[in-house]
Amino acid sequence: MRDNLQRSARLRVLGAAGLLAAALPCAAQQPALPTDAIVLSLSTLVTTALRNNLDLRSAGVGPRFAVADLLAQRSLFDPSVSLSADVGDNARDILSVSPRTTTSSFANSAALGAILPVGTALGLSIKSNRLSTDPFATTATQPFPVSHASSLNFTLTQPLLRGAGRAGSYGFVDAATVAVDAAQDRYERSADLVVALVERAYWTLRQAESNALVARQSVEAGRAIYDRNVALQQRDVATTLDVLTSERGLATRETQLMEAVRQRADAADRLLFLVYGDDARGSTLLQAPRVHTAPDSVVVPTVPTLADAEKDALALRRDALAVARDVDASQKRVALTRNQLRPQLDLIASYGYGGTAPGTRLLTYRDSADVRTSSWTIGLSASLFQRNDAASAVDQRAEAALDVSRLAASAIDNLVRADVRAAVRALRTSHDRYLRASDVIRLAELEYAAAREGARLGLITTFQLLQYEDQVAQSRLLIAQARFAVEDAGTQYRLATGSSRSNYGGSAGRR
Repeated sequence: MRDNLQRSARLRVLGAAGLLAAALPCAAQQPALPTDAIVLSLSTLVTTALRNNLDLRSAGVGPRFAVADLLAQRSLFDPSVSLSADVGDNARDILSVSPRTTTSSFANSAALGAILPVGTALGLSIKSNRLSTDPFATTATQPFPVSHASSLNFTLTQPLLRGAGRAGSYGFVDAATVAVDAAQDRYERSADLVVALVERAYWTLRQAESNALVARQSVEAGRAIYDRNVALQQRDVATTLDVLTSERGLATRETQLMEAVRQRADAADRLLFLVYGDDARGSTLLQAPRVHTAPDSVVVPTVPTLADAEKDALALRRDALAVARDVDASQKRVALTRNQLRPQLDLIASYGYGGTAPGTRLLTYRDSADVRTSSWTIGLSASLFQRNDAASAVDQRAEAALDVSRLAASAIDNLVRADVRAAVRALRTSHDRYLRASDVIRLAELEYAAAREGARLGLITTFQLLQYEDQVAQSRLLIAQARFAVEDAGTQYRLATGSSRSNYGGSAGRR
């Protein structure tokens, strides 16, 4: 009697287990995306971020400041032009005894000045003055009733010690020019960082999507077990413990699904704000729950040898190039400040030609009535200081700035090499890890399939089947983590070698 009851109960359990195994979702099942899903490709997001990212837009101000500094330095060497016109009237008498004399004048002048990059200062001036006296009285300055006086003057000042040569005169402009290139390099490096941040946020969203999918499949499996156990309990086949165990498993998985869905939405929000900047503030632009990653955006570079990778990184990394330009600019400033310590010795030369003519024209050599004058001068101007503390202070500051820039160059060289070595190791390790995780998921799927068959034959309990399903879920999470590690290692490698934008159209553009 007891044997018959046990055999009958065993048959009922086998039948229920078979129904339960048939109801469990397949591990490889991939649900379709919602109809309102928005699939964003990585290339589209990177291109948008290079245009809208707030941090990158802030970094774009740096080159503008550098250009403004360059213009300020170049303004000292811009040619100067001045024009003037004066009308005058002068009435003279002596104690109302002598006749009243009135002199009227109309004067025009133009002057041009320039400082050349080698320190040479040039000046050219032209003056024309029309004079008339009523009543007329002949004087040395006005031999004609209406006189037209004109003159042409040229001056040259050439530094012989302080300020001589391009390095001693134009050094600040040359340094500012190099600083503009350094600022642009820093902006380009900021663009590299933004690309890396977008890629990493994209990989994070993809991993969060995988985690949410795994949690949803686990919930479906737990709900199938719970529903079947409830049905079997109503038929007196399953015990209350079976129902409670399956209900606890379902509650646990639903809790995990809630957290996975939240993390996926958070990852989508971070990506959208990172990419769209101001445009991501509106709730109508893109909603995080609807955003999904594209399935074909894995970017894993081929890893060269470590020596080649370091060589490429030192040649391509914009932060390393910027620091090298800083050293160059500091050297130019030191050359200029060192020049300012010299005594001031200038060669000064001038030539002037002028005179007075009766006609309404400038002075010429054709009319013998013209009164002409010409003069020239040449000499030296020296200024010797026993002490020049101000110039010494400026020179010491420039020398200290040069030392700082050299130390920064050494530090960035070490940083580049360390980043490249870490990135190469990460790529190799993540690649091997991904291959091994693929073995794990393959074996877990085989175990799960065997467990489903065992449940159908009544060889294992539903609780054991649930444990095997947990192992499949953990394997899926492991492969998702391994894929994220591979993708993130590729991002890390491109950032370390300065090639982040090589897959997205190159430079972010000069700002």
